[in-house]
Amino acid sequence: MGGKAKPTKHTAKELAQKEKDATCNRGGGSAGLKDRQGGSVGHSKYKCNICMQSAPDPKSMQMHFESKHPKEEFALDKCTDLHSGTGGTTQGASPTTKTPLSRMARLFRKGTSAVVQDDAHYQRCEDLQKEEKHILRRFWILLFVTAILSSSLSFLIDRFTYGTGLLRSTLTLGAPLKALGFNVGMACLARLIVRPTVEAEGSGFPEMKAMLFGKVLFNFLTFRVLVAKALALSLGVGAGLPLGKEGPNVHMAACIARVIHPSFFEKRVQSSHGAHGAGGSGVGSAVSKLLLAACAVGVGASFSAPIGGVIFSLELMLPQTYDAFAYWGCFTAGIVGAITYAVERTLTTGSASLLPLISSNVLPGEGSDTDFPLLRLAVDIVLGLLCGLAGGIWVRCHSYVAGVLKRWRLREGEPLKASGQEQPLLGGQARAPGCLKRCFLRMLGGKWRDLALVASVTALNTVLASSLPLLGGKPQPLLISTIFDKNLMQKDPEAWVLPWAGVAGTMALCFLMKWCMTILALSSAIPAGVVAPTMIIGGLLGRVYAHVLLPDWFIDLLLSKDGLPPSELQRGAFMARCGIVGASAFCAAVCRAFAMAITVFEVLALPNSVLPLCSSALTAIFVANKVSLPFFDANLATRNLGGIPAITFTDKAIEPVMKVMTVADMSECLPQMLTLRHLLHVLTSTKHDFFPIVRPLAWDVSDKGLLEGTMTRKNVEPHACGKYKERKREREREELVPQCKFQKVYAKRHRTRSVGCTESPEE
Repeated sequence: MGGKAKPTKHTAKELAQKEKDATCNRGGGSAGLKDRQGGSVGHSKYKCNICMQSAPDPKSMQMHFESKHPKEEFALDKCTDLHSGTGGTTQGASPTTKTPLSRMARLFRKGTSAVVQDDAHYQRCEDLQKEEKHILRRFWILLFVTAILSSSLSFLIDRFTYGTGLLRSTLTLGAPLKALGFNVGMACLARLIVRPTVEAEGSGFPEMKAMLFGKVLFNFLTFRVLVAKALALSLGVGAGLPLGKEGPNVHMAACIARVIHPSFFEKRVQSSHGAHGAGGSGVGSAVSKLLLAACAVGVGASFSAPIGGVIFSLELMLPQTYDAFAYWGCFTAGIVGAITYAVERTLTTGSASLLPLISSNVLPGEGSDTDFPLLRLAVDIVLGLLCGLAGGIWVRCHSYVAGVLKRWRLREGEPLKASGQEQPLLGGQARAPGCLKRCFLRMLGGKWRDLALVASVTALNTVLASSLPLLGGKPQPLLISTIFDKNLMQKDPEAWVLPWAGVAGTMALCFLMKWCMTILALSSAIPAGVVAPTMIIGGLLGRVYAHVLLPDWFIDLLLSKDGLPPSELQRGAFMARCGIVGASAFCAAVCRAFAMAITVFEVLALPNSVLPLCSSALTAIFVANKVSLPFFDANLATRNLGGIPAITFTDKAIEPVMKVMTVADMSECLPQMLTLRHLLHVLTSTKHDFFPIVRPLAWDVSDKGLLEGTMTRKNVEPHACGKYKERKREREREELVPQCKFQKVYAKRHRTRSVGCTESPEE
């Protein structure tokens, strides 16, 4: 057996010699001497005072400055001369290439530190601190200016839409045909404005969320998008379509910030200081926090609720974490925007007629005082359960309808060609459109389906609104205040109740009309927000819940106080409170944002409504998570910005993964690369709804793999069947139809039916 190994002992002289051998630059003959003297071989003589890069001579250092620091002034005396410390030579100076042994030697050298902190190092630290202070100063200035300008733009849009809404309401009840032409013209004009700028379509929240999660989409933040979105939003809301403005307000606030200071945003891609998150420091982090503050000021200016806007913006970005700097930046932007909006509303002539988006005449204690508080709370929780189920179904309906209408809208014909340029296929005849049709299409830019969709949706919305006096083409602030009015039942019911439907039937018809028309309007490819329209749907749902599902004797029991029956005013306040709770819960279910309950409470300031709003909103969110993705994440899923919807950790987001967890056999999985035979075998041999896509750990091991994704049977079957039928059709054509070589190539490329020819295959 071998003996125990004994540790080798080195004397102090040996250790000093090892350190000298590792750190001294010597040897190499004449080439080494030339290298140490800073010759063309290139040993470092000068060190850059900015990036610490070494250079052999002054000319090389000047070239380095021109290449790497073009904005800095070159001064050789500021650079460090490495040879001056050793008497004009490099004898005793460390070599350029640092070996692990040299690093360890310098680390354990007695009387010295591990890092040499010279004047250039301290100068670099001071420069970084100055840069950070400059970034913060620009951030706060840009945040204040953005909050003021975006709130002013929101106020101008509100003034325009409220004025056109009052005019539209008068025309709808007095002259329906004039209202129809007025609304259709404004909606088509909004679509024509947005058509050349596709970035201005939709809400803007999904794009903002994608940018905050690290995806650079600066083409969405241009002056052209800002102008197109502002004009189209004003025209679309003014046309009476059920569209909100909080999402476009957020998008326009971000556009304003980038238009004011574009260089501040362009450095985000080049910055290494937390460019993909809100933590840390530097330009990238400041831009992320500025975009987050734009969300807060957009929502806060829309509802005049800065606290709700801040919480909504932070909820939008979960599960990311933010520091106190981002938190206070959002609060500052929201408060500055709300103050600006309030000042402009007060100082503007005739601003007394401009209602806030959410208002009610219910007083504290009305409709909430009862001898059975737990029963009253249970009624609100049941309403939240109903709103959560309805909100999830509404999101799924919108996703389906929006997909169908988008595919139909994009299925336009080829651009019109000049006469004589049409080239028909082999054996076919060219069919040119008629002169009148060709002129009409040229006038519309060669496209008509998008305008036809917008015009039909607007016309249908106008006709249905004119047939329902409760809606009557009212602007959204006036309609919400009507739904939240405690005196609605006492104010001449004959003026808004349909005689053949009654009060409950009229409310139900208004609810169904808003449900369908909001889905169609949000699918019409014009700027649109979702919060205000869903609040109207939820308010009508709460009214239907109170009028239809709750009997009169139950309401009397619920509102009884000290054994006394409730008055008509108390009953009206109870109905209005059901509408308020329904609006908050349904909107929270669609957006998955608890901030909706906080926003409603912040605006209405009803002390006894805190617990009903919070409990119903939480119940609605939990139920909606079982039904569908959030509205904004569903939009992201259809725009190929994958990965972001799954971060919400909702039950619907992780459902595919949980489904495939039960599949343990690799033969029932889809590898990343597979043949058509394998795909058909998996489809016919299994009955799973979800197929896992795996990457095998090794090609000779068939029972282990990494889960890369999932695919539903609904998406796999058409692809497999289509490929199978296509190959079968090609084999039949090749075997049964005699074709020349040219026709075979043409048939394979264009998949057209071959036609007869005069030459034989042998020819």
